[in-house]
Amino acid sequence: MLVSSSCPTLVTLVAPLRLIPSSTPAPPPGLLDALVRVPDPRDRRGRRFKLATLLAIGVCAMTAAGHNSLTAIAEWAQRCDQETLAALGCPFDPFAGRYRAPGERTLRDLFAHVDPGALTAAGFDRLAALTPPPAGARCPDGTAEREQRRAHRAARDTDPRPPRRRAFAVDGKCLRGAVRPDGSRVFVLTAVRHDDALTAALREIGAKTNEIPEFAPLLDAIDDEDLAGAVVTVDALHAQTAHARYLVEDRGAHYLLSVKANQPKLARQLKKLPWKDVPVLDRSHDRGHGREEIREVQVVTVNGLLFPHARQVVRIHRRRRGLDAAKWQTETVYAVTDLTAEQATTREIAAWARGHWIIENTVHWCKDVTFAEDASRVRRHRTPAVLSALRDLARAALHRAGWANIASGRRAHTQPAAALTLHGIT
Repeated sequence: MLVSSSCPTLVTLVAPLRLIPSSTPAPPPGLLDALVRVPDPRDRRGRRFKLATLLAIGVCAMTAAGHNSLTAIAEWAQRCDQETLAALGCPFDPFAGRYRAPGERTLRDLFAHVDPGALTAAGFDRLAALTPPPAGARCPDGTAEREQRRAHRAARDTDPRPPRRRAFAVDGKCLRGAVRPDGSRVFVLTAVRHDDALTAALREIGAKTNEIPEFAPLLDAIDDEDLAGAVVTVDALHAQTAHARYLVEDRGAHYLLSVKANQPKLARQLKKLPWKDVPVLDRSHDRGHGREEIREVQVVTVNGLLFPHARQVVRIHRRRRGLDAAKWQTETVYAVTDLTAEQATTREIAAWARGHWIIENTVHWCKDVTFAEDASRVRRHRTPAVLSALRDLARAALHRAGWANIASGRRAHTQPAAALTLHGIT
């Protein structure tokens, strides 16, 4: 039908589009996005590979079984197909018509100068934002059932309710294979969360210092919102008055410090308390790993202790023996905390004292045995600490994905595509 020019013009009114917020939450950032935060120590001239790309290659290669060294990381990258290299952000060579993989020299030169603390912090922020898998769907290798059985045995003797406060364990580790030119050993100091074994901070110990002066700088890398109100558990080496004041007065956190001979006056004061009159309020009995252990925990409130802000004293009496032995071995340790009886129950204190060993049993042991960290002999500048941080990011990603057996998880991610999927690289 023809419409003459004298007819009124028909105008269609279209309402302006409104953006409706999606109910689906945004996916957490992938590993490449997180590693962009790490400062690049290289000169701007001559850069061919992005810093995040080289670091991501290190983490992904460490995730696969058998790739524990710089040479193995470079070989892993050389074996990647073009699609994998493109996903990792490798540069495209227009003359060869293909994506380029970095060589060992490129990785070696970079890892010698990267800040391992910034690398750990970037990985922690990403992993902490991930939702952990449900307990019933942890691993396809049978370790989930073993984990559940151990949890049920522990629940018989302990309170099933978790502690009300988050806790961080601080401890140092010697990288035994790495020796500096002056003959000194390389040490790293780490802070690990109790509940999920994520490493929140890592700091390399200089050749002319020790762990004590690095305690506050290590925890300075943790955000106030994560550390405020949390409990920091440390061994007797860090039972320092300056550490206690730093945690309580400067960071608004709390402490649970073991006390030994390095604080002789305080240790004598704790031993002289009338422990025979203090009831045992928490008792646990465990059998596993070829031994049997009985732990009894006593807690008493004492005023006038020779330690800043100390409010409660903890006495832990351990009895252990091998399953094939008849003789028991006993050990008694003491600890102090600034938390009052209203702020922390005996069961919570016992859980924190026991949870401190996650840094040894889950983190350090895994890196030594599964990733062969002590066998690594790299020693150039920051390379030992950077490789330690890369191993820990690979371990934490597998643990966060539900792998209780990290060795089994590494064998399941031998294909580059599986490692990229684990770390959110598409």
